[in-house]
Amino acid sequence: MSGLNPHFKAALQSALERYETPFYAYDLASIQARVGALRAAFPKAEVFFAMKANPRLGILRRLLGWGVFLEAVSVGEVRRAYAAGFKRTEVLLNGPVKTPAALAELKELGVPLLGLDSLADAERVARHLPGSHVLLRVNPDLPVVTHDHLATGRGESKFGVLPQDVGQALEIARAGGLDVLGLHVHLGSALEHPEDFRAGYAVMERLYQEYGPFEVLNLGGGFGLGLDLAALAPEALGLAERLGVELWLEPGRYLVAEAGVLVTRTWGTKQTRRNFLLVDAGMSHLLRPMLYGAEHPVEPLYAGGAPQTFDLAGPACESGDILARGLTLPTPQEGDALAILQAGAYGSSMSSNYLDTPRPLELLWTGEEWEVLRQRQSWESLLLEEQSEG
Repeated sequence: MSGLNPHFKAALQSALERYETPFYAYDLASIQARVGALRAAFPKAEVFFAMKANPRLGILRRLLGWGVFLEAVSVGEVRRAYAAGFKRTEVLLNGPVKTPAALAELKELGVPLLGLDSLADAERVARHLPGSHVLLRVNPDLPVVTHDHLATGRGESKFGVLPQDVGQALEIARAGGLDVLGLHVHLGSALEHPEDFRAGYAVMERLYQEYGPFEVLNLGGGFGLGLDLAALAPEALGLAERLGVELWLEPGRYLVAEAGVLVTRTWGTKQTRRNFLLVDAGMSHLLRPMLYGAEHPVEPLYAGGAPQTFDLAGPACESGDILARGLTLPTPQEGDALAILQAGAYGSSMSSNYLDTPRPLELLWTGEEWEVLRQRQSWESLLLEEQSEG
């Protein structure tokens, strides 16, 4: 990413005059452009947005208006999808654990499309929700190149069934009265190498030839922000055409990451054996650097003085609460603001109340005005579920 769009950057300056930091801000035009780029590359694919990347209702409803469906991984996300206006057939629920209580809740809510993740999952879904429309997730057992916590297609991952177990899983599902639409593979997240996808496609082609025919081929998501979709799409589209199936995709971070920033203010510098810039955003607001070692670009929203190199240190009493390392920035004054980029995915959705930290305000720039997607959480709300005296 080369930096903030000048129009969005100017809008952020106006937001700083009205709202307390830290806050998340999203550029609607950026999300729409990413949806357009994906549709241009995969014109015949059905797109299911991985809503865990960013579940704000104001964003989900706009995706619905653009014809994008949703991929959920919890009953709570299914509830949110329905609240946003999506139909059962427009929501796919994946995930490795579906308890009887969760399946009973789905029966009351309306059963979405379901992804089966194991032999036990197939048996349980068949027992509790016979007649459901399902896909079987495959673990292709491939050495994909990404962070260990993001590599869902390796054989040691907890996700999916290995290729040699596909036949047994299909037998369980079909014997239990489930309508198996097809197979599903998701290799991991933040994948930048087309050869990883090609290896996954080859595994799926062999399985479809052995166990088909099916109606659907779900190739998941995981597209890195720098991945060349034009180099990859013809192979995916060609595979679907050869197999005579409908192609489904599940992008998440690809659609929303670059649309979002976490805006924070600087509150001083300090030196130990390293040079730190102290800010009011931290791991409770943005967990990815600590969890995945994710590197987020940072752009100053001030002019500043001579450049210095800093580590960006958050307020939590944790040594790991470092949002970025080795940043060269103009020397700020107290209260100057920074934008932490590529924060539109898994930023707010992973935020927590650790250290009794209220979750931050979230804003959407429509191109004309700021729309509040979620109010800043009040501190008082953190106590509502606890019993207190007096």
